Amino acid sequence: MSKRSAGLKTLNKKHLSTSKSNAATRKGKSSTHDTRDTAGKGFGRSNATVRRLAMYNEKPDVEKMNATPAEPVVRIEPSRKWFNNTRVVTQGKLEQFRQTLAKSKENPRSVLVKATKLPVSLFDHSGEVSHKRAANLLTVSPYSETFSSSRRQKRANVGTSDLAELAERAKRNHAEYEETKVQRDYSLTEDLREEEYKSQVEAVMLKGTSKRIWGELYKVVDSSDVLVQVLDIRDPMGTRCYHLEKHIKRDRPFKHLILLLNKCDLVPTWVTEKWIKILSKDFPTVAFKASVKHPFGKRSLIGLLRQYAEMMKNRRHVSVGLIGYPNVGKSSVINTLRGKKVCTSAPIPGETKVWQYVDLTSKVYLIDCPGIVANNSDGSETDKVIRGVVRAEKLDSPEDYIDRVIELVGREKINKCYKIPEELQDWSSAIEFLETLARQWGKLMKGGEPHIGPVAIRLIQDLQRGKLPYFVPPAGENAPEGEADELPQELGSDEGEGTSSDQGESEDEGEEGASDAHEAGATAEDKGAGDADAAGDADAAGDADAADADDAEEDEGN
Repeated sequence: MSKRSAGLKTLNKKHLSTSKSNAATRKGKSSTHDTRDTAGKGFGRSNATVRRLAMYNEKPDVEKMNATPAEPVVRIEPSRKWFNNTRVVTQGKLEQFRQTLAKSKENPRSVLVKATKLPVSLFDHSGEVSHKRAANLLTVSPYSETFSSSRRQKRANVGTSDLAELAERAKRNHAEYEETKVQRDYSLTEDLREEEYKSQVEAVMLKGTSKRIWGELYKVVDSSDVLVQVLDIRDPMGTRCYHLEKHIKRDRPFKHLILLLNKCDLVPTWVTEKWIKILSKDFPTVAFKASVKHPFGKRSLIGLLRQYAEMMKNRRHVSVGLIGYPNVGKSSVINTLRGKKVCTSAPIPGETKVWQYVDLTSKVYLIDCPGIVANNSDGSETDKVIRGVVRAEKLDSPEDYIDRVIELVGREKINKCYKIPEELQDWSSAIEFLETLARQWGKLMKGGEPHIGPVAIRLIQDLQRGKLPYFVPPAGENAPEGEADELPQELGSDEGEGTSSDQGESEDEGEEGASDAHEAGATAEDKGAGDADAAGDADAAGDADAADADDAEEDEGN
């Protein structure tokens, strides 16, 4: 036998053995086999059709149907409790919960970490309008005195005993009406004059109150998890927006609000301490100095924001919106936190036109907002000029506001600031003072007449930018004994260096404030969601990469 024939026999044997071994696992090609390969869609019966046709030929398992169950049938115990209300609470526990909730809302250091499934809005009665509540008639006229067995009211109580007394009272009311008629007509004339005056208000006084600005504000409010209201510590109550605070408390209770007292290097230390003590009763309060080179209060604010971010672990990003009056330093605060210029800032109001996002860390984002002017009833045109809402060069008559400037600053401080000679310090009015300064600075018109307009503009600008010192102290608070109303000569920065307020830097970088060392210890300690020491490890430069590295170190430590 040749080698070729022997090799063919060996291959045939291997082929036969392989075909026999795969016979059990080989897919069938019968039309009743549900695992056969079909050529494609619409060719032959589908696998589901094959299984359905096979089901028609099956027979029921009678033996299994007639088998006695091994375990007894479980039945539900008949009881009325299955038809009663579930997850109910008694009135006593409900009242206790309502009181606890009210106390926690009043505490500025308490934070809602996780919302409950209970309808908390049903427990809160603070939003009810008082005039809609029905009057308690029983306190005015008890039921026992009106309808009882001994006394029953049968006619209307008109306040008179007979018709003659009623006619006498009508005559008396008519005489009083005639006496006050002339006064009412005069008041109506005054109201018309006031309305006419309001219609002729300078357009510059309406800055910060447009519908577009309010729209930008509410965009920031809706997009932010934490809101930082920046206040000018020289007049915190004047630059505070109560309408917005009430809106957040009533309609946005899940958003957190922080008060940031900026420009603390422009007031004495005791003023900062008093305002922090007062405002901390409402919201967490942090004093701050906005400066890229020498910040103060930066670590405290970053640590507070980190604690809020720690409490919001379930969120991918935490947005922090900065809101407040124009020219209070919102953009400068963002530049200070970042350690470089990322937002355009200037010592004039209205520099920020629209809102903008700035990343502080990989998780925390800052939102800059245009300045908004609240329509406070106690605010006047002079107050708007003093608070920096209006640009001084846009005023038609800037000399009209110098009386208020002199009242706030004082004669001695003004004479000392502008180095007026002693023989010229006996001025008696604001116009005379402006003429003296105009001659001293060489601001003269034709014929040697003093040009008081530019001088008045410079005085207003110096007051707005901090060269002329002034502040509004808390109500009923005076300077402690041994402390004068002088500005702090040095203010420690976050780098541990003493530095004073640099006016040139303030003009370049925009609105720069200051802070005091008493602020963040009282605000950050009770938040309970982060380590205050770890929060303060952020580098004072405030660079985003360094802050991200600190966040990574915190995560590893935790």
